[in-house]
Amino acid sequence: MNPRIVIVSEDLVEPWDEGIKKFAFSVGRALFVDHPVRVINVDRAGVIFRNGSRAETIAKDPVARDALSRGGAHKYSIHDVPGTRTFVQPALRHEVASFVPNLVVYVASPSDTLGSFLRAFALRRAWPSARHAMVALIPRRHRQRDRVLLSATAPDLIFVPSYASLLHLKDLSLRGDLLPVGVDLVQFRKPEPGEREALRAKYNVPLDATVYLHVGHMSPKRNVVALARLAAEPNAHVIVIGSTSTPEDLSLRLTLEKAGVRVIREFVAVEEFYRLADAYVFPVIDVEGCVEIPLSVLEALASGLPVIARAFGGLRDVLPEGADLRFFDTEEEMVACARALRGETRPETRDMSDFSWRSIAEQMVRRMQQPVEAKRS
Repeated sequence: MNPRIVIVSEDLVEPWDEGIKKFAFSVGRALFVDHPVRVINVDRAGVIFRNGSRAETIAKDPVARDALSRGGAHKYSIHDVPGTRTFVQPALRHEVASFVPNLVVYVASPSDTLGSFLRAFALRRAWPSARHAMVALIPRRHRQRDRVLLSATAPDLIFVPSYASLLHLKDLSLRGDLLPVGVDLVQFRKPEPGEREALRAKYNVPLDATVYLHVGHMSPKRNVVALARLAAEPNAHVIVIGSTSTPEDLSLRLTLEKAGVRVIREFVAVEEFYRLADAYVFPVIDVEGCVEIPLSVLEALASGLPVIARAFGGLRDVLPEGADLRFFDTEEEMVACARALRGETRPETRDMSDFSWRSIAEQMVRRMQQPVEAKRS
């Protein structure tokens, strides 16, 4: 019998262009094929309830409408409840308990902060007979003096994307498991013959240019200013597509544009830019700049696009270096990797089927169903 699954996260509204909410939405959609699933959005930002309903929110938001028209709409319903800092409220408790779940997964938008542990505890109190898990995609480090509180409030299992975070959980005597993020292998695919040229014409990108792409938040934490070095390379065309879900650092944008980088800040079909580019570049250093396994790196590889990246977070843990994925430590090495790719035949990218959202979602379910040493009541 397939387990009944509840997924809870915060601020699940279109567009799905931010890592944590994309994980919650994508895992829910993947599980919906074979399992009874309820996805619950805790409207922390007040976006849904301020506008009256999810449909009215989409109707009023041009970015969300654009996402909907490009096939971003969910085929399963997301249940909205008013925002709460503690998750102690009747509406959320009712949404969880009325579904009678076997598994409850909290995809924590702030990752595994102390507050997230308290919210996970509130979810367990809402339906204690289920197996509970938390997904923590950004690394948080806790003090040993908080160990007792963390142990008392922790769910049965905490999923993290890197061995470093897994070891930290072990040091705190918390039960963890390594779980990568996924990629939509239908949306992100290799270009068909002639498609790359057609897309360059569509987006006014020179056919003979070497195109370097980056996708993500327009924040100093992502170190995207390093891409200005690539813009100075011969015949280079650097494109940065900024997330529409997060605030933009205007001074950073102006710095990049002054260096010759093309910055796109509206919602676009990002999968088409992966298919027209020559290389994807991921220069992030700050651990809070991105989820520990960047979804954009997986999306680029699935699109047949070679990647030049910092060895960020859990990337090395799940993706070994190869001709299609080259790691660098300094900006000089980044430029050297870019020049090497430019002088070689474009490498074939690896098979990404193990990273499909369906594969990731089923891994999560199987591990949650494995026996545990002591089940908390």
